[in-house]
Amino acid sequence: MLRRGIVLRCPWCASRRTFIHRWLGRRDRCQTCGIRWRREAGFELGPMTLNIAVTFLAVIAGLAVGLILTAPEIAVLPIVAALVVIAVVVPVVAFPFTFTVWLAVDLAARRPGVVELAEAATAVAA
Repeated sequence: MLRRGIVLRCPWCASRRTFIHRWLGRRDRCQTCGIRWRREAGFELGPMTLNIAVTFLAVIAGLAVGLILTAPEIAVLPIVAALVVIAVVVPVVAFPFTFTVWLAVDLAARRPGVVELAEAATAVAA
């Protein structure tokens, strides 16, 4: 399930016609299986936290690489400029991935119930 989320497929049905619409947009449901991406109130907190963690890790890795490559005379301005670019680009690039990965984690932890699956089937049929 996690592998499906990493490659931007629906974690539940593995369809490419998932809830990701363009790069930064989302639909309410997967267009194939009908599973909701927002399964409960506050669901967005998980993907946002995951996105922040990925961004922080990228910034820390960039800082470490910058310090190692420019040691012993640290080039502060180029490193800071590179870190700003990383801090702006990584969250935008990681945005859809964090949503599908978080949905995979959520679906693995809390399997959809009969009511949720029936609602999904009804949404696809409509």
